[in-house]
Amino acid sequence: MRFVVSTVGTSILTNLIDGRNPAEATWRNMLGKSANFKQDELAPETKTVIDELANRSLEKLLEDNVQTNRRISAELNGVYGIYEGRLPQNSSDQHYLICTDTAQGQKTGELIQNFLKKKSFTVNIFTPSQLSTKNTEVFATGTKELIKWLENTVRGLGSSCIIFNLVGGFKSLQGYMQTFGAFYADEIVYIFEGSTDLIRIPRLPIQIDTTVIKQYRGQLAMMADRAPCPSTEITGVDDIPETLVYNMEDCGQRYVGLSAWGELIWNRTKEDLLKSDTLLIQEELKDRAQVKLALMAAGKLYPRNELRDIPEVLLEFEEENGVICAKLSVWGQSIWNETKKADLLAKKLLPFPRLQYSNSFIDNFTDQNNLQQRRKLQETLAKVVYMLDKDGGSTAKLKADKGLKYERYKNVPDQIDHFRFDGERRVSCKENNGSLILRKCGAHDFVNDNP
Repeated sequence: MRFVVSTVGTSILTNLIDGRNPAEATWRNMLGKSANFKQDELAPETKTVIDELANRSLEKLLEDNVQTNRRISAELNGVYGIYEGRLPQNSSDQHYLICTDTAQGQKTGELIQNFLKKKSFTVNIFTPSQLSTKNTEVFATGTKELIKWLENTVRGLGSSCIIFNLVGGFKSLQGYMQTFGAFYADEIVYIFEGSTDLIRIPRLPIQIDTTVIKQYRGQLAMMADRAPCPSTEITGVDDIPETLVYNMEDCGQRYVGLSAWGELIWNRTKEDLLKSDTLLIQEELKDRAQVKLALMAAGKLYPRNELRDIPEVLLEFEEENGVICAKLSVWGQSIWNETKKADLLAKKLLPFPRLQYSNSFIDNFTDQNNLQQRRKLQETLAKVVYMLDKDGGSTAKLKADKGLKYERYKNVPDQIDHFRFDGERRVSCKENNGSLILRKCGAHDFVNDNP
C-alpha cells in the first residue's frame, strides 16, 4: 500500500481562465490578490469568480480525459504520473491533500478530493491552521502544525511506501516539503511544468548530529511544550542556532518558539536524548537525588543550592519568598515519566524523609510482584511526604485529600491510621513526631484485617 501526500495549489482554477475573453481579463489578478483570503474575507465578486471556475473545473474533470485532467491540475498531473498515466480501480492506496487555510485552497482541495473519490480512492484533506503565504508569521505557524501532523500520521506507517507528490502547491511550501520529504518520504515526485514525465527522487540517508541539540535540550523541550515563550524564560536562547528558533514580538515583548526546522529536528532527536538522560538518572544519581526528583514531581520546590546533585537541565527556576527555587522542567518531567516506565520506582524503596519503614512494610513491598503497584505506591509516598512537609509534619492535609482517604482505624488500639494507593489498596501507618511509621501495605482486606 502507498501513502501519497500531495501539496495543493490553485492551478485547477487559474488554468481555466479564458484569456481570450475580455470579461475574464482581470480574473487572474483578482485570484492573485485574494490568494490568502479566507471565505469570509472574499468580496462577492471574487466569490462569484471562484465558484464559476470551480464549476468549469468540475465539468472538465467529469469528462474524464486524462490529457485534459493532467493539463488543468498540477496535483492530478502528479497523481497520474505515480500510476504511469492510468488511475487504477479499487486501489488500497491512501491519499492526503495538503491544502492552505484559504478559500481558494479549500475549494481546489475539495475538487480534487471529489474527483479521486469517484475513482474509488481513499482521500482526505489536511489543512494546517493558518497555513498561507500571507506573512512569515502565519506561514511559520502553519508549517509547524504540518510537522506535527507528519510526525503523528506519516511517521511510523511501517511497511507503507510514502510518496510526496510536490507537482502542485505554492513554491514556498514545496521548498519546505522537499526538506521534510528527506525525513518522512520514501520518494518525492515532481514534474516540470508542461511535461508529463515524472521525476522520482528517492530518500537520501540522513543522520542528525545531536551534539548541538543535546546541550540545548532543556530549552528546546520548553519551547516545544509552551511556545510561544517569553524569551526571558529561556536561558541562553540567543546561543541556540537561529535556524531552530522562531522569534516574534508583541507589545514590546520578545517571544520565541521552535521554527518548523527546529520542530522537525527536535522530534527526530528527542527520543534518543530521552533514553540517554533516563539511563543517567537510573544508573548515576544517588537515592537521595531520586527522592528529590520524586518529591518535585509531586509538587515540592527546593532551594536551588540544595540540588547540586541533580543536572540543571532537569530543573526550572523561579523565585519564591525571595529565594531562587527549583522545580522539574518540561524536560525533567519527561525524563521522570520515562524513568518511572523503566520501573525505577518499582526496584527498591526510596529513603523518603518523614517516613520510617517497618520490617513488615519492607517485606510487603518486596512480596508485591506487580511492578505497577510498587510504582504507584512510591508515587503515593512522595505525595504523602510532600503534603506532610508542606504542613510541618501535620496530617491535616492528608486527611483532607479525597484521593488518599487518610483516616484512623476505629476499634483498633494504638491509634493506627491508613491511606489509599492504587485503587483500594492500603497502607497502614502510625504518626510519630511529624513522621509516619509505615506498618503494612497491600490489598484492602490484607491490611485492614491486621493493620
